[in-house]
Amino acid sequence: MSTQPIDWSNVPHTELVSDLEDEDEVEEVKVGEKQWREEEAKAECRRQKEAQKVEEARRAEEA
Repeated sequence: MSTQPIDWSNVPHTELVSDLEDEDEVEEVKVGEKQWREEEAKAECRRQKEAQKVEEARRAEEA
């Protein structure tokens, strides 16, 4: 192993961030994912209600 410190500026794909910045970014992603799941749940509920209305209308027409 080399005893010289790593010069991270020579590694182009590495973006240096503090732990705090990293934690903030992770938290933002988690919040975004939570909002997305909530919106998907609401949309699914609306789809189910619409499907139920369509089914009830179909049954009413058959009766």
